[in-house]
Amino acid sequence: MSFICDLSGKEYVRAANLHKDSTDEFMSRTQDLLEKNPHEITTGCSEFGSLIKKRARVVLREINLFSAYTRLKPYPELLLVGQCKTDHNTGLSIAESLSRRFKGFIILILTQERYFLATLRKGLPAFPEFKGEFEEIIQKVRDFIGRFCNLRISKNLLVEDGDFLWEKYYETQFLEQRLNTRLFRKFIPKYAMEKANMKIEKEFYERVVEKPKGTKTLDDFIMKNDQK
Repeated sequence: MSFICDLSGKEYVRAANLHKDSTDEFMSRTQDLLEKNPHEITTGCSEFGSLIKKRARVVLREINLFSAYTRLKPYPELLLVGQCKTDHNTGLSIAESLSRRFKGFIILILTQERYFLATLRKGLPAFPEFKGEFEEIIQKVRDFIGRFCNLRISKNLLVEDGDFLWEKYYETQFLEQRLNTRLFRKFIPKYAMEKANMKIEKEFYERVVEKPKGTKTLDDFIMKNDQK
């Protein structure tokens, strides 16, 4: 049982209510406890208060991970689009978190079956509801932004397929002699690779980190370079 009060009761409740197991009854109970005995939530000194903190921390961990690792694809209309597989109802929170980091952009987050929009940009009206497949939604969002904002990212700064650059980056920076799997897992958790659509990092991990280990000799190095 934890007695750390690193967040307010309201913040714990808001996060816990986004947990996949949080029902309407649970949310009603959390609000009731928040109004009557918020210290039970911040200290976790009761069974229900401890459950709220536990769910909140799981949710906040997901928001923080996806905010850090979701790859965002830029579009000319100052739109950044990312895709991730959330376990909880965190799509909007992830979009809002990223909008605080990229204040001049509109953030569009695509989860399994839903999309979420957030921005701190001024001068845009409220977003309407967009329907269709994800590619259709992206285009509709671009069209909507374009009607109200003339700002554009220069085409010279955009790359059609950003994955190509990442592939080249890993290929040119990787040195097998300096492979540090512990550090790799620390900075890019396997959970993030699987859930945040980091396919290039995942392929690199499977090919280099999880590959069968064998004895490396000078002949192996020479043969490998002769084949190039």
